[in-house]
Amino acid sequence: MKTTRASILLCSLASLLLACADGTGGASGSGGSSTTGSGGTASGTGGATGTGGGIGSGGTTGTGGALATGGAIGSGGSIGSGGAIGTGGAKGGTTGSGGSAATGGATGSGGSAAGAGGTAATGGSSGSGGTKGTGGAGTGGAAGAPAAGGTTGAGGTPATGGAGGTAGPFPFNPPYMLGADISWTLEQEARGSTYSDGGKVLPIEEILANNGFNYIRIRTFVNPSAPGGYSAAGFCDIAHTVTLAKRVKACGMGILLDFHMSDTWASIGEQHVPSAWAGMSPSAMQTAAHDYVKSSLAQMVAAGVKPDMVQIGNEINSAMSGVSISNWANFSGLVNAGIKAVRETDPKIIVIAQHGRPRPDGNFEPWVDKFLAGSPPIDEDGICGSTYGTTNNGADWTMEFSYVINKYNKPVWSCEYTDDHRALINGVMRAMPKGMGRGTFIWEPTQYGQPLFDTSGSKFVTNARMAEYPKLAKSYGLPIPSGTCR
Repeated sequence: MKTTRASILLCSLASLLLACADGTGGASGSGGSSTTGSGGTASGTGGATGTGGGIGSGGTTGTGGALATGGAIGSGGSIGSGGAIGTGGAKGGTTGSGGSAATGGATGSGGSAAGAGGTAATGGSSGSGGTKGTGGAGTGGAAGAPAAGGTTGAGGTPATGGAGGTAGPFPFNPPYMLGADISWTLEQEARGSTYSDGGKVLPIEEILANNGFNYIRIRTFVNPSAPGGYSAAGFCDIAHTVTLAKRVKACGMGILLDFHMSDTWASIGEQHVPSAWAGMSPSAMQTAAHDYVKSSLAQMVAAGVKPDMVQIGNEINSAMSGVSISNWANFSGLVNAGIKAVRETDPKIIVIAQHGRPRPDGNFEPWVDKFLAGSPPIDEDGICGSTYGTTNNGADWTMEFSYVINKYNKPVWSCEYTDDHRALINGVMRAMPKGMGRGTFIWEPTQYGQPLFDTSGSKFVTNARMAEYPKLAKSYGLPIPSGTCR
């Protein structure tokens, strides 16, 4: 561990914990292989996009074509033993605790598959009256909400989903996304950490699948090993991202890829230009952003782990990659450059934007208006938010997320939350208009907030909080396990 890196990352922990405690949203945990994180974000995301994207192949859009349940998952390999990672830190905070880890075993190959139902859902509003679909062989729609509101569409009966593997309909679009961000996994395993559930040592992704989770969020940085970057060992670069994504896909789960568009943590108040882009003109930076995203996605596609969902930027309330939202031409140009690379890779990939404080005191609605109706607008399929703090028991989240749906007919997610808000935020999402609250993503559930694991030395062992998630999945009609890892 380098002293300078440890100091930077450890300095972020206390501030992160304070940010989460006062409900400001956007916090992050530990950062690297041999050091703790230096700030960053934490927030949950939800499911696939609603009517903003393309529809499934099962016919033209109706008023609520059903989606299929997710595919089965295979059994994976186990991982090594070792220590736990540091507790992380928020932007500009005081020191957090570090940690070390050893490499773990890889899971088996498997994959996701989920039938997407007849026609892609339009969030419950009336469809275009198209012709009948093929009886459930659709792609699930790039933004379809599950049979929400209104009568069923004209696209035939829903498919029942695939039986595993990675050849199912794309993007993976289950009726509800019960997700987790587990980007610390490879760092933990590099320090020797293991995970167990019910007395059985298993890869973390298999434990999550067994408990009803069906989506995984993975963060990635431009050059994390750059001076001042996230990890001197390069954790969360695109190569490590591919490695973890293979394991996730082998368990049949969907992937939300979170481009921080920085060498280190990006959050509400921390949006730094990547070192390789420093000093570039706005047009040159936009080209660099496009090419970086395009190259990263090409590597994932080549490895057979194309992400189902992508977010360009993390908690980009006021800036991204050092470019302020106050200069709308440059800011929108930069974000749209990254999105353009996603569309070129596969227009079916769902693209969402993340706000770090979806509350009235977070300037959320003007931000949404700027993104979705600015001049020019940003090409987003939906909106997600970090839901750590609420001022009135979730009524603020309900009001703000409903604004997106009611005004723009776009789906919403919680892309970061902690277990203390498990019932609240999932209840908010499930009650969204038109069924367009698509899901949630708990942030780093091994160690952050109220973890779903207890820690004993290098061992992570599931606790009673984890046992609540199969109950959630069952109440939402999701399969348990969500599949069989292979």
